[in-house]
Amino acid sequence: MEKIIDLPNITPESLEEERKPKATQEPKNNGTFDAKNYLNVRLAPGETQKEIIIRLLPMDLKTGNPFVKVHVHNVKVPKELAPNSEKPYKTYICLSKTKDIDHTKFGTKCPFCEINSSAYNESTKETDPVKKKEWQDISIGNKSKEAVIVRCIERGKEAEGVKFWKFNLRDDKKDPYHTIINLYNQRKAEGEKAGRVENILDIYNGYDLTITITAGEPVPPPTITDAKYSTPLSNDEEEMKKWIFDQKKWQDVFTCKPYEYLSLVSEMRIPWFDNKKGIWIAKEEHDKETSTESKKADEEIKEAEKKVKEQPVVAEQKPSIVDSLSINDKDELPY
Repeated sequence: MEKIIDLPNITPESLEEERKPKATQEPKNNGTFDAKNYLNVRLAPGETQKEIIIRLLPMDLKTGNPFVKVHVHNVKVPKELAPNSEKPYKTYICLSKTKDIDHTKFGTKCPFCEINSSAYNESTKETDPVKKKEWQDISIGNKSKEAVIVRCIERGKEAEGVKFWKFNLRDDKKDPYHTIINLYNQRKAEGEKAGRVENILDIYNGYDLTITITAGEPVPPPTITDAKYSTPLSNDEEEMKKWIFDQKKWQDVFTCKPYEYLSLVSEMRIPWFDNKKGIWIAKEEHDKETSTESKKADEEIKEAEKKVKEQPVVAEQKPSIVDSLSINDKDELPY
């Protein structure tokens, strides 16, 4: 496609390994959940394989870098926090090691990192091999992992707009990030041999990527291949601008949780926001307080009813004929 206007693009320079995305101003989060914001790479029940075709968008509009790296904790949680998952685990953004978040709001402390460090220190001092192993397991279970977030357009679902995809990096480098980088470098080298510039991620002359998700235990990493022919992100420049300059940030989609919330999760307790106190508390504390207040209210009602019953009954006095007439027919006395 002929380049008509100068849009932020994914360039070779933006993919240099040493270049890190700069922190951006934290946008306000509207607090609403929309499934269309997420690239759905999960298999449906009974599904063994599926293919998703995407086109990457630049994440950092200044450098064109399509990737942003964050740190996450994948930890076991109470079943109530993951009711639809077979394994009660959830992933939370690390408040300590992730740079591109609003630290003035969330701070720089992370309860999972604190547990990881404390357990590791205990394991180094422990001489009993069984207890040492227990401390090591706790430390590893709370260790942060590096993850990558990209934003993209899903082919066939362009009307749903920009979507975000988050995945963990793997030690064996078989994750989507390293796969895409390797594919990019391979095509670049092939282009150089043929005497032409080849950039599979270019928004004008790049290639769509096909992600193949396959069932398995453990779950195998997805395979990623590039399309046979290059195509523009869109044939409509205005649509390209709309997607590239979309205001949604990854922080809006993968929202951070405050330290107090995460602390409760780390203790396998269910967080509950107390509107009266303006703080996060354990749900069992809320239920206990609610039960106590309800019990107290019931006791007050019973006490009030008891007092009513204990009051002496006053005999009802029937009004005389004169009294009755005085009340009801004051202007029509019989004499």
